[in-house]
Amino acid sequence: MLFYDAHARPTSSSRLELCTEWRDIDLAVITVAGDVDAANTHQLLDYTLGKVLLSRRMILDLSRVGFFASEGYWMLKTLEARCAVAEIEFTVVPGALVGRMLQICRRADQHFS
Repeated sequence: MLFYDAHARPTSSSRLELCTEWRDIDLAVITVAGDVDAANTHQLLDYTLGKVLLSRRMILDLSRVGFFASEGYWMLKTLEARCAVAEIEFTVVPGALVGRMLQICRRADQHFS
């Protein structure tokens, strides 16, 4: 049984679409489309944290993201930490563009740590 909770959430500087599909009673798959930038990372974090409260497992699908700023990396680190504290299984599906940016940010994070 699948449940959909679709939301189009435009921001002031860019378009961001968020959609949640409940694949099981405790599995939320959140699909993100558009641009993830400094103007909307807090909105994306708030949206995903709202779904974490309702799930035990979460998949964040970023494969349809057209732009991914470094702020998105820090948002993912925050989300990952909060999921770990709440014992939520968290998986990111990055896609090629987001995957490349995550590699760059991880290297920089390790370099400056």
